[in-house]
Amino acid sequence: MLSIIISSYQKDFYENLVENINETIGEAFLYEILPIWNPKLMGICAAYNLGAKKSKFENLLFLHEDLIFKTKNWGEKLISHLTQKNTGIIGVAGSSYVPKAPFSWTVAEKYNVVNILQGNKEDANSILLNSTKSNRNKVFAVDGVFLAVKKEVFNQCKFDEDLLKGFHGYDLDFSLSVAKQFQNYVIDDILIEHFSKGNLDCEWLQANIKVRQKHNFKFQERADAETERQNFLGFLYKYFECKPVNFKNLIFTLGFYPFWSLKMKDHYLILKKYFNYFRYRADINKKQIITKLLK
Repeated sequence: MLSIIISSYQKDFYENLVENINETIGEAFLYEILPIWNPKLMGICAAYNLGAKKSKFENLLFLHEDLIFKTKNWGEKLISHLTQKNTGIIGVAGSSYVPKAPFSWTVAEKYNVVNILQGNKEDANSILLNSTKSNRNKVFAVDGVFLAVKKEVFNQCKFDEDLLKGFHGYDLDFSLSVAKQFQNYVIDDILIEHFSKGNLDCEWLQANIKVRQKHNFKFQERADAETERQNFLGFLYKYFECKPVNFKNLIFTLGFYPFWSLKMKDHYLILKKYFNYFRYRADINKKQIITKLLK
């Protein structure tokens, strides 16, 4: 009934997760667990596509290995969600807004929908993050920690292993591809505890740039000027942490400028920010070089 696909590179986390799944998914529930051993042997898109190819059931669940389930008998709950009409991806964290600039799915608090116990690998304490308003909350982007989808939907989209060779951007690309044809949801009746927060490094940014270039598509009916401004400024800040400030790179960032979505005051604020990047480019570039040398 459910094929659970895990790209694994941490044996202890994987074994704990398997034991936890066996204890929580439901006694009579039919499932298989497909580990793809992947200590950077392939990108996560390739690993997930390989797992899906090997799967024998009509429902797929792509999971991170550094988590455990807190909800009992969650298998039947998940299948109930997946079998509802026009359902795309079922997740536990996502966003109902897609900005023009490449950045995290955590677009803005008012659009983020989350139901997860968030912790880290160094601290045993986790925090419950919950902003769901109903059992099924409509979203576009879904976080990759938990991606459930019917195989017939997956076969129309799949993970883009030609575009993304590493371990970033796969969830945003996949969920946006599915969102063009189906409705994605974040649900509130399956709770997991996750033990890492991700790594928003320069590789992550580059992957998200590729995804945003691919999905030049308007997802929501109306643009939110404040959200577009904040995300574009966040993109600029991260981009110039990774790339030198020069004329070529300044022009490149303008390709994601949400011109028609902003108010006049927003244009002024962003223009001022560009001026400061150019004015202090020598200091910014020097700081980049020092940071790279210290790594």
